[in-house]
Amino acid sequence: MVKKRTAKKSNRGIYLQDLQLKETSFKSGTHFKYIIDSKHKYIKIVPTTEKGNTVSKRVTKNTINPVIDIRNKKALSIFDNADQLEVEIYEDQILVRGLVEEKQNIITKVKNILLFKNKKTGTANKKVKKKIEVQFSKHQLRNAVGQDFKQLTIFDVIKESKIVSADSYFNTQSFKHALKNLNIPLQVISLFSGAGIMDQGFVEAGFEIKFALEKDKDAVKTYAYNIGKHIMQADIDKYDFTKFALIGAPIMIGGPPCQGLSSANRKTNFLENPNNRYIKLYIEAIKANPHCKVFVLENVEEILTAGNGRFKNEILSELSDFEITTGVINSADMGSAQSRKRAIFIGSKIGRIEIPKPIRHPGTYKTVRQAFEGLHDDLPNQMDVTKPRPETLEKMKYIPQGGNWTFIPDSLKSEKMKTGKTHSSIFKRLEYDKPSITITNVRKSNILHPIKNRVLSVRECARLFGLKDNFIFKGRLSSMQQQIANAVPVELAKSVALAIKAFIKKVNKKHDPLSPVLI
Repeated sequence: MVKKRTAKKSNRGIYLQDLQLKETSFKSGTHFKYIIDSKHKYIKIVPTTEKGNTVSKRVTKNTINPVIDIRNKKALSIFDNADQLEVEIYEDQILVRGLVEEKQNIITKVKNILLFKNKKTGTANKKVKKKIEVQFSKHQLRNAVGQDFKQLTIFDVIKESKIVSADSYFNTQSFKHALKNLNIPLQVISLFSGAGIMDQGFVEAGFEIKFALEKDKDAVKTYAYNIGKHIMQADIDKYDFTKFALIGAPIMIGGPPCQGLSSANRKTNFLENPNNRYIKLYIEAIKANPHCKVFVLENVEEILTAGNGRFKNEILSELSDFEITTGVINSADMGSAQSRKRAIFIGSKIGRIEIPKPIRHPGTYKTVRQAFEGLHDDLPNQMDVTKPRPETLEKMKYIPQGGNWTFIPDSLKSEKMKTGKTHSSIFKRLEYDKPSITITNVRKSNILHPIKNRVLSVRECARLFGLKDNFIFKGRLSSMQQQIANAVPVELAKSVALAIKAFIKKVNKKHDPLSPVLI
């Protein structure tokens, strides 16, 4: 503890300008958040890298002092019944709690009057005590929310808890642990993050991405520019999973690459296949995070059926501490202008979270025409497009909307095309009035604009993934095209995020209607 003091209560706000703030993380110009705990009548102020509340400064002749000024009415209202405030300043947090005067019985009042009359020295000092603080044992917290989850309310736990005496110090670490379990924050660790398009869906649903990991240099540039600097460029093989405990996020999301879907060798587990090592690493990462309450695993839909379901069952077995739901989501069902099917696993230690239901159906799907509305050459990434070679351009001219390589005259077809063993997405021209096909690498597959003889631009692809025009891709053109091809549409990711958010809100509400609020 750097400093502890009392302060007068003011209706105007909480104003801290202690010189000792210079010794903490609360330097002038940094940002902070605060947690309001209505039940226990205290506010915890913590530093953050996000913009919002800013530590201001007070300039004197000789120095510049940090100043924290909180005037939020909701924050101040919890001190309505307090007589004064107590402030504890730590290196990485500040605790402000209300104090009330100890009520005096009639005998104490008479004694104080007699004392005053005899000594003629003024009133006796008022005794002050803290509001009641509650400690929870690890076992009780685990019962409230955790591995041994039971349907309890927070009041079931409080009945058995001890009341801390008025002169004992507030156990910050214990209460921090209680907070994490009693009010699950919408905080995420993202692995295999790519350019951040899946993360964007969670951000739009109201989640905070605390940490992201991606090994591709250009994808990290795109992520950092659009989502935040909390991303690290590293191979997950070399990352220390014990750091998850310090990050403290209870939700994990990721779409690890997966190539080993063949079931040719029935004696070998899918998770032992070197081609599936990233799936295995993701599972190990989930297990390594002691705070993880919910995870999302996104992948190709074949992962659910590979080996007649053996691959899926291996994953369920490895993560048996979680109640896991699985299913396939088509992004078009969730409002995307692209038809893209992905397998989704939602694992939960707080109760079963269902795969979200479609919000659109065929006939009401968003179309390519709607997605492309308002496009022009001045938009970011719109001019980032591969120019076709003359022979490729000649082939494009024969393909109508909805058509593909089969419309190319035999005289212009490649030898592979002539064998008929060419994927249907090759030289596929999008139809204006339907959702697009699944967008792979447009340069490699030659996915064509509905009416122009060229492949799609980076911005056009971004529109089909539900990204706003201020989401800007970075890196080489080929890299940007691959970043998009590896992504999950925002609408699909957001639908999963909203399902998780709704469930967590219900769980938090069950535990305590006055649970702490993050501002």
